[in-house]
Amino acid sequence: MTVLRLLLLISVVALTAMGQQNSPQQPPVTPASCPVTVRPANPFTPPGLHEMGEDDNDFWFGTEKLWTRLRKSGNVWGWAPHAPGHEHEVQPLTAKIFWFSVDYDRHREGNADLKVTGRRLDGDAPPLLALPTTNALGDPYDAMLTGVYVPTPGCWEITGDYKGQKLSFVVWLYPIERANQ
Repeated sequence: MTVLRLLLLISVVALTAMGQQNSPQQPPVTPASCPVTVRPANPFTPPGLHEMGEDDNDFWFGTEKLWTRLRKSGNVWGWAPHAPGHEHEVQPLTAKIFWFSVDYDRHREGNADLKVTGRRLDGDAPPLLALPTTNALGDPYDAMLTGVYVPTPGCWEITGDYKGQKLSFVVWLYPIERANQ
């Protein structure tokens, strides 16, 4: 019986250690010098949509002319470099960003004339790379969808410009390891 208990204890310890090794990497603490966009005290709610509750992980950010959905925990994204020789390609993406506007109608406009740019706030870096905008079905609003590759980790301001309406938010990117590299 003692041998069986010892075997059970060793198994539990081994499985716990394996689980800790395979758990996802936790994002580091965002530096105070990076003003990541957080949920405002008086959050925006798009016309005709529900207000995000305290239990939601995201919040609406912007105005009815241009808005997006951001993480309530703070805009912290994992970042991985591209393979050597592929530094100027957008794929694989750092993130997909869904943008919305009461003025956007995919039936009339198709792929929106949305321009997405980004600049690093805490140092020099090449510009953010963005795929051409496509669309995504939504209810009640269709989305303008962009894929972006942010070329370096750090503090980044990302701006969407749709029909002269601009919306910017700040994210912190920390290095992670890409699978199969």
